[in-house]
Amino acid sequence: MSLLTNATELAIEKDLKQFLIVLLVALSTASLPKIFTWFRQVPYTLLLVIVGLGLALADVRLLDLSRGMILLIFLPPILFEAAWKMKWADLRQEVLPSSLFAVGGVLVSIIGVG
Repeated sequence: MSLLTNATELAIEKDLKQFLIVLLVALSTASLPKIFTWFRQVPYTLLLVIVGLGLALADVRLLDLSRGMILLIFLPPILFEAAWKMKWADLRQEVLPSSLFAVGGVLVSIIGVG
C-alpha cells in the first residue's frame, strides 16, 4: 500500500508543479502589458499564442488533449476576441485581401478534401 501511496503523491506533486508553472505564466502574461509599455503594442491574442508555444516547447501539460481538441477548445475564443477588438475602419481597408484569403482557403480545402 505504501508503494501506491508514494506513486500517487509523486503524481500529485508533478501535476501541482505544472499547474503552478502554468498559473505563474498566465499571471505574468496578463500583467506584462500593464507593466511594460512595449507589450501594449503587441495584440493580446498574439501574446497568448507566443506564451502557449513557449509552454508547448517546455512540455508543460495539465491535460493530455489531442491537437484537434486543442483547436476546438481554444481557437474559437481567441478568434472571437480578436474579431471583437477589430475596428471597422481597419476591416474596410482590408476587405479585399481578407475576402481573397477566405475564398482561396475554402477552395483549397474543397480541393484537398475532394
